[in-house]
Amino acid sequence: MAPTGTAQPRPGPATHLTERRFGRRFEIALDLRWRILTGKCVNDSGTGKTIEVSSSGLSFEASRSFPAGANLELSIDWPILLRNVAQLQLKVIGEVVRSGSGCAAVRMRHHEFRTVALSKRRSSPASSPLPATRRVSA
Repeated sequence: MAPTGTAQPRPGPATHLTERRFGRRFEIALDLRWRILTGKCVNDSGTGKTIEVSSSGLSFEASRSFPAGANLELSIDWPILLRNVAQLQLKVIGEVVRSGSGCAAVRMRHHEFRTVALSKRRSSPASSPLPATRRVSA
């Protein structure tokens, strides 16, 4: 499977005082599914595509805006197979820090890689909201 995007690291640390990001950012376009969570309830869901990803957050394209502070669960289709066999998905729980103009930024609170069930990989992303996954142990 070929990657759907190419990762390009951003230049080194900023030299001016307005830069507040701590993690190195990578420009990469990966398909994702998002869900707005309130407790255990799902208020809304949809799809998008990542713009940048770092160890502490990410930005993504979305057809709507999100309220600042909203809790999101993101499922990102990872471009690398585990042991050249199993499709991986990056699961992220985070909070919206910025949203508008067709994109949103999320600060990660928790993230983990999971494997995607084979039967779910063959269905289209539009037909299934979130595929069954299993945690990956290192």
